[in-house]
Amino acid sequence: MTDALEDVLDRARAGIDRSEALGEAQVAVFEAALSLVRASRPRLAEAPSERAELLREALASVRAATVATGIAVTSAHRSPVAAQLPGLLPGRAAVRI
Repeated sequence: MTDALEDVLDRARAGIDRSEALGEAQVAVFEAALSLVRASRPRLAEAPSERAELLREALASVRAATVATGIAVTSAHRSPVAAQLPGLLPGRAAVRI
């Protein structure tokens, strides 16, 4: 499973535009998944410091994904397209058709 996630992460890093918040969030989620899978390896049960380091890396990636996703949401609400969709603007009720 680790090999598959590493491949996905490599492809994501190569193909996703990380200058945009949404792209950064996507890559960070893959990084977190890989760290969590690595931390679950049985051999790490006897190496708590290594496991803890991988878990810290996963947590840092999840935090980065959360921040980047928040930025992406804020940007989406400020975009010209969002201005045309009243149901997507903060503080306004969704329009029911």
